[in-house]
Amino acid sequence: MISRRKKTINIFLIILCFFVTSCSNQQIINYGVEVVETEENEAVEFSFEKNIDTKPKSTVVTKKDRDYKISENIEELILNRNKEAKKIKGIYLPAYIVGKEERFTPIFENIKKSCINAIVVDVKDEIGRITFNMDSDYVKSKKTVEAQIKDIDALVKLCKENDIYLIARVSSFLDNYITKLDSSLAVHRKDGKYYRDNTGYYWLNPYNEEVKKYLIEIGRGCAKAGFDEVQYDYFRFSADAGMRHVTFSDEETKGKSKIEIITELAQDIYQELIPENIFVSIDVFGAIMNSYKDQNSIGQEYTTLLKNVDYLCPMVYPSHYANKTFGLDVPDLNPYEAVKGALDTSESTINKTKDDSVHYGKIRPWLQGFTANYLVEYKTYDVDAYREQIKAVEDSGIDEWLFWHPGGTYKWDAFAE
Repeated sequence: MISRRKKTINIFLIILCFFVTSCSNQQIINYGVEVVETEENEAVEFSFEKNIDTKPKSTVVTKKDRDYKISENIEELILNRNKEAKKIKGIYLPAYIVGKEERFTPIFENIKKSCINAIVVDVKDEIGRITFNMDSDYVKSKKTVEAQIKDIDALVKLCKENDIYLIARVSSFLDNYITKLDSSLAVHRKDGKYYRDNTGYYWLNPYNEEVKKYLIEIGRGCAKAGFDEVQYDYFRFSADAGMRHVTFSDEETKGKSKIEIITELAQDIYQELIPENIFVSIDVFGAIMNSYKDQNSIGQEYTTLLKNVDYLCPMVYPSHYANKTFGLDVPDLNPYEAVKGALDTSESTINKTKDDSVHYGKIRPWLQGFTANYLVEYKTYDVDAYREQIKAVEDSGIDEWLFWHPGGTYKWDAFAE
């Protein structure tokens, strides 16, 4: 009886071993890289390898290995880029101001008398308009050019002659133009209708390959025109609650999460544009620094994006933080403490994953140049409020910053040299 039982058990074990061996030869693929689970926490989460070999393998690919390989390629591309980085102190100006000489000239005179050495100007605005006649047949084919800046060559020449660094702002996925022309590029609701956020704006679909091509071609057009940097704003999914009505098909996503596709896009765009001799930056919400919930909602993962840009630009506007954040009753009333708290959080978050063997971009924060009078309690952002924010940046060991005012109106005394 015992012998027969042992024999039965042995047969079962042989069958089980065969089954396990067979299963272990099945390739586990996660977005282009074979994944073999390890006891380490750094087993790869996502990757962006193309044209994989579908033959069974047994290589262990960790997140660290993946990052190193990507970084190695980025570093090689950067070494071949014929462009030196510059420490930036800049302001945003809408294209409709830059494109009108009578409005732009007095601002430029103020710039020349200040510490400001950079201008961020709309190239693709929130509406979706391309603001100058870009030298790109592909971009022109989208019929989105509405040239508010009539003479881009003159603008570039003026900036170069005065040693002003010129940044092209690209509203990436927020777009009211292209969705009307090509519905396949838009984010759709479950009922098939266009998704619109609470301001009425449409959004492009990050999972769509044509959208990626469009954003890359805009970057190339900026490089060709002579811009020093292209900055991708709204490089995320919509944060509105209405996104619960949106659906993405399995065919579109191929199993990729929001974080995975946004990261993949950042990587692909960066590696395509480095050889174009232009710097690349991405704007991000300050809230994503240490909140997985916010990261997962909009697809922006702070330290991962930092590895795929020259500059990551967190919007650390005090008005954008909820009361009690950083221990402040009302962050907007405390510009120094709010900005310092945000940048301390940034440093802490980066240090947790910092790896000197992979590429990391630099942090260049956006500061508040406007008064948030829509808040119940708010501070008038005057010269002192500007300077307090600048001091917070400097005390955080960062020597670059940008100021945002939607209408391009600033307190120039704050920028006195």
